[in-house]
Amino acid sequence: PKILRPYFKNDKRLFGEVCRLIFELLSGFFSLAAQRELLCGCVSSYQSFGEFARFHPHWHVLVLEGGFDEWGRFVYLPLGCDAGLLKLWQESILALFLKHKLIDQDRVSMIRSWVHSGFSVESETRMLDKPTKEALGQYAVRGAVSEQRISYDSTADVVTWSARANGFFDGKVETFKGFEFVDQLVAHLPPRRAQLVRRYGIYSSRVRSKWTELPKISRFAPEGWTKAHETGLELAEVGPESSELPEVPDSWSRQRKKNWARLLKKVYEVDPFLCPKCGGTMVVVGVIEDPVKLKAIIEWAAQQQPALPEVRGPPIPQA
Repeated sequence: PKILRPYFKNDKRLFGEVCRLIFELLSGFFSLAAQRELLCGCVSSYQSFGEFARFHPHWHVLVLEGGFDEWGRFVYLPLGCDAGLLKLWQESILALFLKHKLIDQDRVSMIRSWVHSGFSVESETRMLDKPTKEALGQYAVRGAVSEQRISYDSTADVVTWSARANGFFDGKVETFKGFEFVDQLVAHLPPRRAQLVRRYGIYSSRVRSKWTELPKISRFAPEGWTKAHETGLELAEVGPESSELPEVPDSWSRQRKKNWARLLKKVYEVDPFLCPKCGGTMVVVGVIEDPVKLKAIIEWAAQQQPALPEVRGPPIPQA
């Protein structure tokens, strides 16, 4: 509801907390319906914008309908939004706001008394083919503005935004002053290094790293993942008791060794291959692991630093 939206604008960390809350609700729902503990999974992407870049916090969630039990068997449970699930969604958000002391019990009672609470859940979309998966995935991570739907008149300093012809606003056109448009876009900037897409359960990095050890789960993996992890799957099939293990291809080893630089640049925004002096591209010519040699190189580098000139104060005038 609009009465709660400003809190997300002032504290964007709430987006991430709601992502975790969504997974806990879905996981609890599936486990309760199956009457057993299930390993569920979802990929959650949050967005703060609607049409015309208005502040409209909402979440797109790709949900695995069901989960895996402790024996690796998949339990299929179709998900549909009814009045009960919508009410649970509303109460969970209100409880989160009460926990953070953003609202009080009087405001909660007021929201509960509304005929139309402002909370909504849409659960009718199904991804049954590859084009649908790609289209929905691109929609979930799209930007706040499309260059195809805006135009700028530098003489009048006016930005014109045309809505989609087949969308909710039916081709409506709105205009903004240049500064007003920029101010509206700035409200959607996420915190630095914020994760806009979050994976939980079976799709989390911790669990996905063990897929090759779980054949009952990995057999459902997409084709692209299976091809990239053929070696790991072969190792799992051979088992620890066999002495004949397939060798890891050299091409895979080379590709894996390249990831360290890419991940450093992605996480810490530092390119280790960029020369700090000239800005050129550097290459790895060797890897030194001997502690004695490393110590000698570090001591030599310290001696190459120019000594600072002696600092002294101004001369004292003679009386």
